Amino acid sequence: MEFLFPVILLVLVGFMLLTARRQKKVQAQTQQMQDSLTIGDRVQTTSGVYGTVTGVDDGVVDLELATGYVTRWNRLAVREVVHEDDLAASYPGAPTSVAPSDDTEGGDDRPVALEKDSERER
Repeated sequence: MEFLFPVILLVLVGFMLLTARRQKKVQAQTQQMQDSLTIGDRVQTTSGVYGTVTGVDDGVVDLELATGYVTRWNRLAVREVVHEDDLAASYPGAPTSVAPSDDTEGGDDRPVALEKDSERER
């Protein structure tokens, strides 16, 4: 029974060393990815926001979240570079690109919700 404690302790120490080594490897890969960001890369931030890199400075990246909407992010906030086929696999049925739509009829550019509200007032 007294030989069981050293064996368990040895297994736990070995497991901790393997886990720490793997964590260092993942951290080094993430750091290398963040250092190699280039304009045009499609990325996901740690908060889950998707964007396209439009500018890269020392510790800051500019991400275009929507057409004409650019925000500045700390480079460490970039979680991964995302490829379009990965997005399609993650969200089946979702459009890969958003095209402007013409929801108005007869040249009326009011939103549909306002149109319904005005009909109730009649």
